[in-house]
Amino acid sequence: MKKSNNHYRYAVWIDRRHALILKSGSDNSATYLEIASDILAHERFDGEKTNKTGMLGISLAPEKRIQAKANNQFHHFVKKVASDLKNANAILILGSGETRFELQHAIQKNKQLNGVWVENKPCKKISRRELELEMEQHFKLHLS
Repeated sequence: MKKSNNHYRYAVWIDRRHALILKSGSDNSATYLEIASDILAHERFDGEKTNKTGMLGISLAPEKRIQAKANNQFHHFVKKVASDLKNANAILILGSGETRFELQHAIQKNKQLNGVWVENKPCKKISRRELELEMEQHFKLHLS
């Protein structure tokens, strides 16, 4: 596969609900992409109501299945965000919680993003303009 000469800088704000991606190229033009996740809202379980067990004494509680489904949706969402970071030169990851670290691990596992400079910083929820200012300050750019 032929390598592209276009190298972009990305700033990503991510949490479990959605991701906001800001891409800046060599001409300093800003492009935004917003990705919403399909993750179900966190369910509170009332407790186990059945004492049924399957073979070998394994519990048949539906809570485990629901939690596994939510975890799979979460990992699928993080991989989708990582796959949208194409021809990256540098990536700044912002957000709160474990989602930042999951995205960083997904980027490190992605063969196309091998060797890309990645920085991970905690940050509160921010708007598009605040993300642009954070990227401008971090990379010392002037976006138009």
